[in-house]
Amino acid sequence: MKHTIEAFNKRTARLVFEIPVPDGNIERLRIIMHWVNPEDEIFGYDLDQEQIKQLEALIGRAFYDSKYDFQMGCHGSE
Repeated sequence: MKHTIEAFNKRTARLVFEIPVPDGNIERLRIIMHWVNPEDEIFGYDLDQEQIKQLEALIGRAFYDSKYDFQMGCHGSE
């Protein structure tokens, strides 16, 4: 599975950008996202401020902007 951080315009609800979470980070994602069961990893989730901070540290890139709502998405492997 490929996980992505998705940013949606708060006004229009349109997807503005996606940031892929680099492979090899599933254990860290489980901690950040509070995933307990394997099936937890396949759904989409709203991200809170603390999760956003931790994800920025994980990927080494600041992406937060108050104009957007953020979600964690999951997509099938390519």
